[in-house]
Amino acid sequence: MSPDGDGVAVVRGIGISPGLAIGPVYYLENEIGEVPRRAVAAAEVEAEIDRLRDALREAEEQFRRQKNASAAGLTEAERGIFDAHLAFYQDHLLRDSVEKRVREQGLNAEAALKDEIDHLATVFDGMDRTFRERVADVRDVGNRVQRVLLQKQQAALVSGCSVVLYARELLPTDTLTLDRSRLLAIVTEVGGEASHVAILARSSGIPAVSGVRRLEAVARPGTELAVDGTKGVVVVAPGQAQRATLDREREAFAVERRRLMKAGAERSGAERERGVTLLLNIENFDNLDPGILQTCDGVGLYRTEFLFMGRQTFPSEEEQHAFYKDVLAHLNGREVTFRTIDVGGDKPLSYLVTPREQNPALGWRGIRLTFDWQDLLIPQLRALLRAAAHGPLKILLPMVTNVDELVKARILIRQLEEDLRRQKLPFGEKVPVGAMVEVPAAALAPEALLKEADFLSIGTNDLLQYLFAVDRNNLQVAGLYQPLHPVALALLKRVIDAGAKANRPVTVCGEMAGELLPVLALYGLGLRRFSMAPVRLAEARTIFRHFTPDEAAAVVRSVEAATSESEVEALLQAAALERVGPGAHAFLRS
Repeated sequence: MSPDGDGVAVVRGIGISPGLAIGPVYYLENEIGEVPRRAVAAAEVEAEIDRLRDALREAEEQFRRQKNASAAGLTEAERGIFDAHLAFYQDHLLRDSVEKRVREQGLNAEAALKDEIDHLATVFDGMDRTFRERVADVRDVGNRVQRVLLQKQQAALVSGCSVVLYARELLPTDTLTLDRSRLLAIVTEVGGEASHVAILARSSGIPAVSGVRRLEAVARPGTELAVDGTKGVVVVAPGQAQRATLDREREAFAVERRRLMKAGAERSGAERERGVTLLLNIENFDNLDPGILQTCDGVGLYRTEFLFMGRQTFPSEEEQHAFYKDVLAHLNGREVTFRTIDVGGDKPLSYLVTPREQNPALGWRGIRLTFDWQDLLIPQLRALLRAAAHGPLKILLPMVTNVDELVKARILIRQLEEDLRRQKLPFGEKVPVGAMVEVPAAALAPEALLKEADFLSIGTNDLLQYLFAVDRNNLQVAGLYQPLHPVALALLKRVIDAGAKANRPVTVCGEMAGELLPVLALYGLGLRRFSMAPVRLAEARTIFRHFTPDEAAAVVRSVEAATSESEVEALLQAAALERVGPGAHAFLRS
């Protein structure tokens, strides 16, 4: 938090939905507060468990009623969020775990529920970003059941004018009760770019900033705030002159964003002419607009972990085979790259017991775990090979460190192909097998990997976190995560160049593949395959429409002498603004 030149308080967070809005702040009090904790006598345990079960049923029924009442106004993405959220109510593992605490620890239902929800939230919070965002679902279920147990009402917006909404954390249940027509902007302490609040905000065109702490210390209820979701900034009580400037910026942003989003929603001939392949990162089709799916070239990263979640046992080979076939059918002949299950370490499954590790992000996970746990890997590889008989399927191995792991995977796949032949089961011949480049050692030796890999996919999120030794979701050190730093670009160029020399495809499937300035940098470095979240397509396409490969390469050459990320960013931003025009501000996050 810092004052600007006029002494106005400026609170910096993380922009999760672009745009600019100005209005009075309204604090949403949606916290449960203190939960009672008491011992339950053995004779009262069953009655307490009955009370818990009744509360779970009532909470689920309340949620269903609210969801159904709001169904007409929900987007496909939001319906997907709430369907996934509903699965937590139906998960017997949650109910059984809370009941176990009541029985074994002699706790009342409220305390047992709180302890289990806190435990699950800690487990999810230790996973990667995609899983980390599910913490909101876990806490939301806990809060709704607690409200039933405690007989508390859920907070809602009071009647009146439109507002900038502030909440520590905006949960799925909260969003069902909000009148979106009155939301000018959203500010939260918790919630990243993949969170449900970010999806809500982006789908509704509402600017949003997360990572804002202790706002109440500088802004009383009703204080006017200017929320810039593009830059991740909240300005408290802007002065008259500043307000006029912000109003002009807001209107200009709205006009340009409408223009760019309209253009970006359509496939451009420039993509094909310039050799660009645009792919999607997804884990299911629930959150995906079918129209968006038709404008891309396929799926560059299909995360298979979600097939393994929300259940009590591993899915069988037959279940997986049917699932992968269905995914290919959705793509109608376009390529799909399935990443084999990436669990373990910081991404556990409730029914897969793994040892506790001091540093799980660097531990027994990804291909390291599945090589050791082949009862998990073999059915998945067999199912993928069989599904490949029905469409262009690629297999991507996560967390590859060296070429020995690829050799081992190739041997196993050949053995499985022989087994399928003997069993007379159809399967795809010569299925491409690739390595996920997210370990710096792999990025420094891509030539060795390419002796065995048919393709490489660069996971920039993890790769650069490991490179800079930074958790980018930790606000205290997030500033050290610098994807446009010259060192980061040099490492990425090494992998891209190795792929070109070996005539093997290289795809970037981290967040850099869908952000305006990083896309320009990667394009200029020679990358032609970009895989991104669906909401990023318009942003990436803005670059391909306005730059030829030679023009992008010239921009990158102009930053070769830079020694810091700020220098690189300034030069890229100047080029983007010159070529795209002021509308580029709709996507800039600096």
